[in-house]
Amino acid sequence: MSTIKTGTTTTTGLVVEADTSGNLVVQTGATPTTALTISGTNQQITPAAPISMVGGYGFRNKIINGNFDIWQRGTSQTSSGYGSADRWRCGNSGSTKTASRQTFALGQTDVPNNPKYFMRHVVTSSAGASSFTSMQQYIEGVETLSGKTATVSFWAKADASKNIAVEFYQGFGTGGSPSAAVSGIDSQLVALTTSWTKYTITVDIPSVAGKTLGTDGNDWVGVFFWFDAGSDFDARSANLGQQSGTFDIAQVQLEEGTAATPFEQRPISMELNMCQRYCIRFNDNSMGIAQGSLSLRQEATPLPTSMRVAPTLAAGASFSVNSGSAGTPGLNRATQLTGNQNTVCVYNSASNWTTNAAVSLTGTFEAEL
Repeated sequence: MSTIKTGTTTTTGLVVEADTSGNLVVQTGATPTTALTISGTNQQITPAAPISMVGGYGFRNKIINGNFDIWQRGTSQTSSGYGSADRWRCGNSGSTKTASRQTFALGQTDVPNNPKYFMRHVVTSSAGASSFTSMQQYIEGVETLSGKTATVSFWAKADASKNIAVEFYQGFGTGGSPSAAVSGIDSQLVALTTSWTKYTITVDIPSVAGKTLGTDGNDWVGVFFWFDAGSDFDARSANLGQQSGTFDIAQVQLEEGTAATPFEQRPISMELNMCQRYCIRFNDNSMGIAQGSLSLRQEATPLPTSMRVAPTLAAGASFSVNSGSAGTPGLNRATQLTGNQNTVCVYNSASNWTTNAAVSLTGTFEAEL
């Protein structure tokens, strides 16, 4: 047996004692006691007591799609709002931008963990106090990290040495009489270079004790990245000011604690499922057979996961059919489905289907914050 245990004097940290059994025993404590044993014959690990994982396995990172793997809506956008990388809202007014998915070269070593993609913002600034360009993620539940110290880490670069700003924000939702939002939490500048660099910011998130939530269930805590900000946003953007340029962001992580840990790698299927709580994309998905001019024979279509709230159908959805007119998609015609987060009921608002036509849908169901 080989034993690793804590030392018993101020000059020894770890002590290794070996014998010929082949087992490895890990001991802890001032008076060392066995914590776990690793068998030398079958490598079975036997803990002395149940193991508790601090923070929970697989959910240390509060950011969803921080690795920019999921792009259900598309791979680029110029509009303000959701339109490209899942869970990332790309905002702008006055100034313009193109936010897009970019691909890392296979085998690159500038950013660790072999990420596939990063997000790029090409910003064209337009002078004006209310002009801005930003990207942000709204994390469900304003109580997230309330009263705690948190650390955000990310990799970034720009087309020249330029600043961006990072801001934290607490929104208490809508409906009823919610507390006023808390903005500009530890806003600070980050100096980017033309090379990929990891940046770390530690922040004290204010407690929400004594605050009032809105009744609509849409409260959140947010992380904002500011690329261009008119004077109206000085307090929130650490006086960043206005600028044009190209800004690249990768591997964003927000976690409890005072230090950044290695980027958390979650299975892609898990990350997609987490994204689908807020957005589900149908790409020519079969919806069934037309019962008549406006309805399907099956009233409800199940969703792959339960969404945050009953979803809306984003503009731009379309039907395809194997005969007759394609029609115009509508959602939740059946009143008994109102409020349902697990299924959707689509119908043809144009009322011009051919009976028995096979119907497919391309469209985006949304339940974003």
